[in-house]
Amino acid sequence: MELAIRPHKTGMSDSAGLVTEREFARTYDGDDYDDAWEAVEQYRRAITYHADNPDAGIGELVIDDGGTPAAVQGLYTAHKHRWIGVTYDEITPLNVLAAYVYSSGTISSHNYHPSFTLADGDSMVTNTLELMDIGYRDIERPGENRDPAVGPAEDAAVLGRVLSVLGVPVGRKTEIDDLSLPWYLEDAPASVRKRFVDIYCQNRAQPKPDNAGLTIIEERSQSYREELAALIESVSGERVNVTDNGVMISADAARALGIAH
Repeated sequence: MELAIRPHKTGMSDSAGLVTEREFARTYDGDDYDDAWEAVEQYRRAITYHADNPDAGIGELVIDDGGTPAAVQGLYTAHKHRWIGVTYDEITPLNVLAAYVYSSGTISSHNYHPSFTLADGDSMVTNTLELMDIGYRDIERPGENRDPAVGPAEDAAVLGRVLSVLGVPVGRKTEIDDLSLPWYLEDAPASVRKRFVDIYCQNRAQPKPDNAGLTIIEERSQSYREELAALIESVSGERVNVTDNGVMISADAARALGIAH
């Protein structure tokens, strides 16, 4: 089965990295600005003008409401964490979190805050957030017998926006008709794709009753299930089948992945 992840709509050059300033800024479109990237450029022109003309009157420097645009503030934070211009060599933490969003998490459509559901003894997300120097916080989840969930302790919205630029869905995945795997996986090195698949299967794969492989139940579109099966097959080198409600990983594929239960 050939892997065919739907391409990133706008495309990016390798030289610009996987997350560009323009794409990040445009996650703010529709908030305070119709075109947030234009607001960023306008702000930078004003700052440059002020540096060259320190005696300019305030009236010449007003930018809409006179404040720093939210997209500019977000860019400062994203640059601080070195997420802008991130390459495949540096993407491991973001790749881990992307895989968790797909398999056991979400990014809020209200505020871009990501959250991750953890199974017993699972510390990969918390360790990753700590290594990214943003820490983590527990998230209250009303109801009995619910697995714990965590989110970033700092800069959550900026992280969520960066993940969305990488193609990670925002909002409830079951309500997204054209849900697709993140575009960066298509040209990613084998190690990046393997890490994504390992986490996905760790969180979602269950042993088949006959012990002949694993199954992942996915209440998502057929095209998404086909993408997922193709990705797992490309990583394992063994047969993975698509069903009406999920993906069936053969025993050979499970062994190749090293995740046989």
